[in-house]
Amino acid sequence: MTVFRYALLRNLRSPVSYLAGLVVPVVLILFMGNTWVYMPASGLGTLVMLMLLSSNLLASLVLEDRIDGSIMKVLTSPTTMTRYVFQNLLAAMIPLVLQIALLGMLGPLRYDWTGIFTIGVVVTLFICTITITAFSFCWNMYFTNKNSSKYAFLLFMALVLLLSGLMIPMEALPGWLRHVGAILHPYWFVRAVLILVDDGMTAQFWLYNVIVLLFGVGFILLGGRRRRM
Repeated sequence: MTVFRYALLRNLRSPVSYLAGLVVPVVLILFMGNTWVYMPASGLGTLVMLMLLSSNLLASLVLEDRIDGSIMKVLTSPTTMTRYVFQNLLAAMIPLVLQIALLGMLGPLRYDWTGIFTIGVVVTLFICTITITAFSFCWNMYFTNKNSSKYAFLLFMALVLLLSGLMIPMEALPGWLRHVGAILHPYWFVRAVLILVDDGMTAQFWLYNVIVLLFGVGFILLGGRRRRM
């Protein structure tokens, strides 16, 4: 059994993760129409918060592998730690990619999005999904206790909500706090979405997406280097 198949079957046994990662976002996309018509940036911010939560729930299963010793089989097989993290990441991305596809289909049909805007949303969310999932797996590779990981992640979520602009507009923060969020990957996602809403798919829009993607690459490499169990 490949690591990907093993991770996919294991994830399916975590209904809470799929509830947060697929069912709730689908309800948000289908029934909270005003969020997407009048405030698309607000809807995307809410969706990313749900992605952060669900990806961390799925990534915590990797921590369980480490605690019960299952991951030791990886270290004694030809599969490298980076490959293990990468294939787990792909399995965890499936419910997130499904909701992006749903939003991409409904955007033009139900919410009167233009084709260019829809493409921009799909591209931005897909890149953000890669980085969010990579971060969650990297995060859980550096903890040895599930509760410690969970509570620390909740603290991180609070910082993200405060500093990235996902929930609180950057204009509402003091001047010196508006740039602190640049160390967080959701900050650049928010910047990309705001540029998309106001100006379309400009060079600055693509720059911000590249920055988000580079965060993701860094998280994959950092998580894959974690070998001490």
